Amino acid sequence: MTCRWFAVMEGYAVTPYFMPLVKSLELICGLSYITGRYVTFTNLILLPLSLNILLINLSLSPENSPMAAFLFVGNLIMIYRYWDNYKQLFTAR
Repeated sequence: MTCRWFAVMEGYAVTPYFMPLVKSLELICGLSYITGRYVTFTNLILLPLSLNILLINLSLSPENSPMAAFLFVGNLIMIYRYWDNYKQLFTAR
């Protein structure tokens, strides 16, 4: 199980754009949360990322799954907190 995890992480590391993109998104989203601006948009950006982190951890390293689940649930809590801002997305026009 551990060998597959390291293989995936090595693949991420050698991809020239992936880690700078991830770290840039983390920085921008963190600043968004700290300043309280664009939090609704930030939640939408982080939802697929946190879901992917959860699924990768569930399949490759189940021992790290609680931390990934904490991250995903935290994202869902933030979406619930700002749910009034998302209602427009689900209304038919």
